[in-house]
Amino acid sequence: MITPIFPFRADRGGSASRSLMPAARGAAAADDDLSDAQRAHLAAQHAAFDFAVAERAEVLREHEALQALLMEQLKNEDEIMKKWIALI
Repeated sequence: MITPIFPFRADRGGSASRSLMPAARGAAAADDDLSDAQRAHLAAQHAAFDFAVAERAEVLREHEALQALLMEQLKNEDEIMKKWIALI
């Protein structure tokens, strides 16, 4: 299920310079007491989360691109309407 798309908030410090690599997880000491099955399960959860975050980011990029395209189309239609009115 895709969640609603919320507007971008500049106060969150979002920038294009963010790395697309998964965040480093400081679990070296915590992994020592996990069984192999638990490690595999945890790795699967990390992979699923990373995939979901990447997919959501792509949906947001597409949404922003479509919004920009729509705004350009509306501006063009407005200019055409202004020229049409000027002809009258």
